[in-house]
Amino acid sequence: MDFALNEEQRMLQESARRFFADHHPPSRARRALPWRDPAQQRLWREMAQMGWMSLLVPESHDGLGLGVVEASLIAEEAGRQLLNLPWGGSAVLLPLWLAAATGAAAAVLRDAVDAAMAGERALHCVAEGDARWDHAQQCSDIVAVRGWHNASVPLQIALCGAEALPADTESLDPTVLQAPAAPAAALAWHALDIGPQAREKARAAHRLMLAAELVGVAQAALDLACAYARERVQFGKPIGSYQAIKHQLADAWMGVDNARLAVLYASAALDGALPDACFACAAAEYTAIEGALRSTRSAIQVHGGMGFTWEHDAHLYLKRAQRLGTRLGGASGAIARVEALALAG
Repeated sequence: MDFALNEEQRMLQESARRFFADHHPPSRARRALPWRDPAQQRLWREMAQMGWMSLLVPESHDGLGLGVVEASLIAEEAGRQLLNLPWGGSAVLLPLWLAAATGAAAAVLRDAVDAAMAGERALHCVAEGDARWDHAQQCSDIVAVRGWHNASVPLQIALCGAEALPADTESLDPTVLQAPAAPAAALAWHALDIGPQAREKARAAHRLMLAAELVGVAQAALDLACAYARERVQFGKPIGSYQAIKHQLADAWMGVDNARLAVLYASAALDGALPDACFACAAAEYTAIEGALRSTRSAIQVHGGMGFTWEHDAHLYLKRAQRLGTRLGGASGAIARVEALALAG
């Protein structure tokens, strides 16, 4: 498979990189702005105007009808700047459900997707049973999902206003607010009639967005470490010239590059309905988690004592990598899925 991006994909990636660097640098991510802040709502509207909420929306629903590969490029650039708005749920999971859903609940999805495309609502999807919901007060709606990770359970969704949730500042990732999950009995559930293949594709695509975001986090941490290694002088030479630092950064680079290629292949496999798409997605999740943790930990070590301080950005990348990795089930869970699929042939 050719991993080179075409001209349109490169333009999409470059525009996303410039946009997030200008509008949502890590200094803004530190502020953890709530959805009610006008700056946060303005950023979401500008993202919608760029067409990023419409990427996977079918053309029959006034979307662009593009693929998971294009979405993964946006997710990577969002991760690079520690975006704390729930782009993946609004722009990937809900549109893929909408494309396959039938019945009364499809109208609920259509209203949500239309509002996201207009930049009016930002929806974050969480699984029923999660003890805590992230992005509390940082989106307009939380979409609780029943049967998301268990295909034997009928798929249902329930919408909950996120601004009313009691945000908790005690979060692993200080850029993302969390809140205790609302009781499932208090939510109004809607059944989604979606076929098993479309249901699994939507779930896999959303998880790939988390993996792509991990790649962006890893790349940003690696860039930070490399810049410091070139600038910091010890014993008359930049510390990057010493093998202990050089080899550590080279290992981190290999981890990031492997993760990026794995995510790109898995995204293309989903778009092309390739027979190894399930295995490719599991492998991408594992390599993204491992690559991000290696890169972010290396960034802290390269910076020495300064890297462990609250004021430095290095810990923000590590904590974002840990939170995303946890949402994907952790590296041990990912490698277990890879082994199970490999043994199953």
